[in-house]
Amino acid sequence: MIPLLLCALLLQQEPTYADVSKKHGLGSADQLMRDGKYLEAAVAYRNILLTPGDREAVRVPLALALLAKGDAAYAGVEIRRAHMLYPEFARLVIDPADLFKAKGGLAKLAEAALAKEPDGEGAELNAVAAYAFFLEGDRERAQAALAKYAQSRGPDAYVKDLKAALAKSPVVKAVAAATPAPPPPTRGGEPVRAGARFIEPEVRPRGETLAR
Repeated sequence: MIPLLLCALLLQQEPTYADVSKKHGLGSADQLMRDGKYLEAAVAYRNILLTPGDREAVRVPLALALLAKGDAAYAGVEIRRAHMLYPEFARLVIDPADLFKAKGGLAKLAEAALAKEPDGEGAELNAVAAYAFFLEGDRERAQAALAKYAQSRGPDAYVKDLKAALAKSPVVKAVAAATPAPPPPTRGGEPVRAGARFIEPEVRPRGETLAR
């Protein structure tokens, strides 16, 4: 009975990007991403994707690398292919900071791509931008990009699944900038120690994935 319960618990655990990277040998490509060599990373992911075996999971980092290097249309195609072909896509947990060094890096790349918005590529661009903002925990901008995608392609499975994932994702709350502490008051020429100040640290939202 106990072994069965342990197996059930293991099956319920969400796969992480670290699992995917280790399984498919993506370490070198991931390092290229961290170094900002997005074209080289995209080529490396593409080469691994084309090797024999079930490697549909590699489409996820490939799409992010394509977005980062400026090929948003191709990135949108690949992220929707990953959604359709990778069975664990709905459960995969990705922290963008693991590939882009810091939180917010992926969002900035999505913003840059949206600022260009070439003619004829808006739908694919908004598809990958919605996913990028979703990973960053920016629900509002993810919903806006997804709505624009739906205007072009209709409420397809990608729209429905990403909407469901966004509904379950945590809301990112902006942390107010800390007010500089005033100089300690003095009494009779002697400084008086000010009370300790505590600032709640920013909470990094967990990157949840799309439900199929």
